[in-house]
Amino acid sequence: MTAELATDRRAAPAVPILEVRELSKSFPGVDALKRVSFTVGAGECHALVGENGAGKSTLCKCVIGEYSRTSGEVLIGGEVMSPHFDVADSQKRGIAAVHQELQLAPELTVVENIFMGKYLTRGPFVDRAAQRARAAELLDDLGVTMPLNARVKDLRTVEKQFVQLARALASDASLIVLDELTAVLPEEDIEKIMAIISRLKAAGKGIIYISHRLDEIFEICDTYTVLRDGEHVENGNVAGLTKDRLVELVAGRPLDSVFPPIASPQPVPLLEVSELTSDSFTDVGLTVNAGEVVGVAGLVGAGKTELLRALFGDYALEKGTITVKGKRLTRLTPRKAIAHGLGYIPDDRKSLGVNGALSVGRNASLSAIRKFSTGPFVSRRQENTAARAILAKLGLKYRSLTQRILSLSGGNQQKVVIAKWLLADTDIFLMDEPTRGIDVGAKSAIYELITELTAAGKAVLLVSPEVEELIGLSNRVYILYEGKVRDVVTGARKDQPTITAGILGI
Repeated sequence: MTAELATDRRAAPAVPILEVRELSKSFPGVDALKRVSFTVGAGECHALVGENGAGKSTLCKCVIGEYSRTSGEVLIGGEVMSPHFDVADSQKRGIAAVHQELQLAPELTVVENIFMGKYLTRGPFVDRAAQRARAAELLDDLGVTMPLNARVKDLRTVEKQFVQLARALASDASLIVLDELTAVLPEEDIEKIMAIISRLKAAGKGIIYISHRLDEIFEICDTYTVLRDGEHVENGNVAGLTKDRLVELVAGRPLDSVFPPIASPQPVPLLEVSELTSDSFTDVGLTVNAGEVVGVAGLVGAGKTELLRALFGDYALEKGTITVKGKRLTRLTPRKAIAHGLGYIPDDRKSLGVNGALSVGRNASLSAIRKFSTGPFVSRRQENTAARAILAKLGLKYRSLTQRILSLSGGNQQKVVIAKWLLADTDIFLMDEPTRGIDVGAKSAIYELITELTAAGKAVLLVSPEVEELIGLSNRVYILYEGKVRDVVTGARKDQPTITAGILGI
C-alpha cells in the first residue's frame, strides 16, 4: 500500500471521525428517524442494521448532508455541523458515499469516472498522465486491477463498485458510507469486497456499512446500530453479539425457526422439462410437482436465470420439451406462459419485476387486468377491490393503492410482484432470487408465503445463491454446473457440503 493510505492506526486521534447525537428527521406526516446516536472511529467498520424502511438510508443521507436533520447533532472530526450542511460540506471534511445504485458515467473510462468533477490539473489543463498514474495507485491500494481505459459500461458489476471505491479514495475520504454494496453481487465477488474493506480498516478509514447479509456484518464489522421503524434500538460491539440476537433486534421478535417446515408434495407433475437446450444450458431435465419447492443451485453463469426465462418464454431455445399440467407447450411466449399458469419473479426486481412508473395498485393487478376489463374499458372499482384484497392477504405495508411502487421498501415491492401472479391465477411460480436485497423480517414473510403457496397445491421453482435457503425451503435441489445438471440432491444428501461441492464442480 502507499504511504498515504497506510495510516498508522496507533496514531489515530481520540476524537471519532463521526459522531451522531440524538438525530431525528421528519418528513410531512412521517417521523423517519427518532433520536439516533452512534460514533465511528478510525479503522472501525460500523454496521447500520434494520429492516427495509427502518431508516438506514435516511440516516446516511443526513450524515452526508443530502438531507437536513430536524434535530440532534452531527459532528465530523469533532466539529458540529450546521443543520443545513450539504454534500459538498461533508466531502470537504472527508466523507464519501458508495451506493448500491451505481453513480457512474457509463460512456466514460475508468480513469475519467474516478476523477469526474475533481480533475488533476497542470495549469489550466487536465493532467491525464497524472490521473492515470493516480488511478493505478488507488486501485492498487484496493488490491484490484482493471484496464484503466475501459468504458465503465463494459465492466462487471463488481468492477464498477471498485471504481466507486477508488473515487471515494481519490477525494481523500476518511469515512466511507457503503450502502448495500454487495446486494447484487455473487459470493465470489463479495469476498473481494470484504478483502477491500479489511484493507481500508487497516489504513485507518472509518466505514459505515449497510447490508441485509448478516454473515457479512459478523465477518467485517466491529460495532453496530440497530434501527426499527426509524427508532434507535441498540448500539454495541459485534464481538458480543449472536446472529439470533441480532435477528431478534432487527425484527422486534424472536424468529424461532427461519424456515417453515417443508411440506410433502402431491404426486401430480405441474411442470416437466426434458432435454431443454439453449446457448446457456444443455439437456436440462426436471420435474416440479404440485405442492413442491424445487431448488436450482449454481454459480453465476451456470444458466440458472436463463433457464427460468426460457420456461417463461423469454429466452430462445434450441431444442427440448416443456410440459405444463400435462400439456406440451410449443413456441412459448410470456403471454402463452401466463395463460397456462406460469408466473416469473425476476432477480432484478426494480427493472423487471415492477413498473416504476405505475402505482402500487396497478402493479398488483397488471398481470390480471383482463379480469377487470370489458372490451377496452377497465373497471377501476373491481381492479382496486381485488388489489386491496390480495395485498391485505400478503400483509403489505402501504399508504394507498395510488402511491408509487418505488416508494415501498424492497420487501414490500417483492410482495407486490408475487401479488400480481396470485391475481393472475398462477399455478407455477418461477422465482429467481426472491429474497435478494431484503431484510430478515421480509425474508421470513416470503418464506412463509412460499409455504402457503405449496400448501395450496402451487409449484415453485426456486433459484437462490444462498445454499442455506435452498436447503431450508426445497424438497430437492438441482445443481447446474456450466449449463448442465450435475446432480439432484434430496433427503440426507441435501446438505451444505454436497450442494457446495456440486456448485463448484468438485
